[in-house]
Amino acid sequence: MSYQKFARDVGLIGTAQVLTSLGTFFLLPIITKSLGAYYYGIWAQITITVSLITPFALLGLSMALVRFLSSETEINKIREAVYSILFFVTMSGLLVSFLLYMFAEPLATFAFKDLRAAYFIKAGSLLILLNVLEPVSLYYFRVFKQIKKYSCLTIFEVFGKLLLTLALLKMGYGLLGVIAATLMVQSMIILIAFLTIISQIGFVIPRFVYIREYLQFSLPLTPNALIRWVTESSDRYLVTYFLGLKIVGVYSAACSIGSLTQLFVSPLQLILLPELAKLFDENKIDKVIIYMSYSLRYFLFISIPAVFGLSALAKPLLGIFTTEDFLSGWFVIPVIAFSGLMAGVVQIFVNTLLIVKKTKAQTNINIAAAVSNVLLNLLLIPSIGIVGAALSTLISYFFMAILCTHMSLKYFKHEFYFHDIAKSILSSVAMYLFVSYFEISSIHEIFEVAGIGVLIYLFGMFLLGGFNDLELSLMKRYLFGIKKNLVKIIGV
Repeated sequence: MSYQKFARDVGLIGTAQVLTSLGTFFLLPIITKSLGAYYYGIWAQITITVSLITPFALLGLSMALVRFLSSETEINKIREAVYSILFFVTMSGLLVSFLLYMFAEPLATFAFKDLRAAYFIKAGSLLILLNVLEPVSLYYFRVFKQIKKYSCLTIFEVFGKLLLTLALLKMGYGLLGVIAATLMVQSMIILIAFLTIISQIGFVIPRFVYIREYLQFSLPLTPNALIRWVTESSDRYLVTYFLGLKIVGVYSAACSIGSLTQLFVSPLQLILLPELAKLFDENKIDKVIIYMSYSLRYFLFISIPAVFGLSALAKPLLGIFTTEDFLSGWFVIPVIAFSGLMAGVVQIFVNTLLIVKKTKAQTNINIAAAVSNVLLNLLLIPSIGIVGAALSTLISYFFMAILCTHMSLKYFKHEFYFHDIAKSILSSVAMYLFVSYFEISSIHEIFEVAGIGVLIYLFGMFLLGGFNDLELSLMKRYLFGIKKNLVKIIGV
């Protein structure tokens, strides 16, 4: 893959990510304003519980698909690999979904602290089956560089959930409608992906020839997913235990906004890991270093101003997109936003451990971060509430970022561009001071002020020399392309 194609694919997924982020953003007020803090807390806990249990059914096989098929060209091997993994996770997903259904009442009593939640847990139990089938189905397009299809399906899923959730809530189905909308849209995405895969490679009943090899690679990753869950999401259970479902609803809404910074690494990660695996297998180590160094640079160029921007807009964002019940959680957003930046750094450097197949080291790093996170949560949540939960997450991700960077430097010598990062921070501070000055009371004003803030950041970077000549050339070409298209549209 050329650097230009790599950049185009990242840009395409980035555009899709912006659209899906907007869809998710508008889903937040629809659910919170319709359900209130208590039922939103139940929904947040269901999604967190599903994310906890799903790795037991997935067994890391989606990552095995990425790692082993990124450089594969033999159609028979591709066909066998794809269908053996799909069949395997279907059976494991059905089993784990059934177990969640059977143990819904004990879970509601001990984890949710409310037996009434059992009904909704049972309704959402099939989410586990869909959550193991969807990544395997969609990762096929990621592995074989069919980025347009991947992006379209991702966008369709988010806006499908948005529209169907809105419709079912308007019809009075409440939380059950939110669960039903998620189940129906995810099922449709999986069906479309499955039919597309069949049209491209045909269909066979798998013989599970390579499944042992895949499991040897992926099983060590399963604890990673579970341990990462402890770092990312276990605080919701501890907030529920100490403070109740209503407060966890407030905390989850704030986290939904603050964690937007993590979305900026998704376009890079979706393209980066398959490409790095291919380059490493071809012994093109110099290109591996270039891809990772520039990926970190561009991620920080976007995520640093995003942290400052979300911090400046934290209170108006919660006030406009939720209700008064949620407003007390606004001060959590800056902390979670910075945690998202640290998580992005982790995602970039953890690729090293995946491509050199040192998954045990990744597991050890995740265990250390998870243990520290739980201990900090137990210490801080009873004393300072949800701020303590947010700080625990930040400290754990910071710890992980240091360890992952250190491990990556053992294999590759990266360029960190510290001077350019300092320029990004200075430009972001200028943007923050501007955005913080305004009193914002509507969605229109949020987008207006945020847009001007982006221009101030870019202008600051230009003045400080934060962009190199190639980057300035690409931006000019992009802006002139937009102008040319606008001229065609308006006929001037």
